Amino acid sequence: MTNLQDIIDFQLHPIDNLNSYANRCRSKLQKNSILVLNNFLAKKPLVNLQREAQTLHDKAFYCSQNHNILLTGKNTHLDDKHPCNTEVTSDKGCVPHDLIPQDSHLRTIYNSTVFQCFIQSLLSLDKIYPYMDTLSSINYNYYEKYQQLGWHFDNASFAITLMIQSSASGGSFQYVVDARSV
Repeated sequence: MTNLQDIIDFQLHPIDNLNSYANRCRSKLQKNSILVLNNFLAKKPLVNLQREAQTLHDKAFYCSQNHNILLTGKNTHLDDKHPCNTEVTSDKGCVPHDLIPQDSHLRTIYNSTVFQCFIQSLLSLDKIYPYMDTLSSINYNYYEKYQQLGWHFDNASFAITLMIQSSASGGSFQYVVDARSV
């Protein structure tokens, strides 16, 4: 099994430092409602994950769904043109957790107590628990040309996205600071 320090660039991101580094990250998260950790992975593990994603690409399940930004049914108390009733489309491919190799760097990160403690500290939580859904806890998402992830509020209290490849074009990520409290 690969050591976490061989996967994450601890020189740039000392996630085992729950004092100063985690505190700086928490401050950025609280200020911006998002935390971006550029160059989080060391170069070789990043290339390995990109290869793994390519190898698994043909196993991806593709689907398309229309939904509103709240991921709920239509609110009949609001006008059809209200933002909460506006339909957007999400269409992508996904390789679920159960198809990801046991020796994947993704599993090493996900199962690492160091990473879990960093996330707990970052979010000021007493404890976090692994997601018990054996399809959704770790996955590769694929967006082909013209596919998209429609704007929405996540159902979970937090989400972690590890982008291993930028889009050739487009791929604009948008978010609103403190949107949940608006």
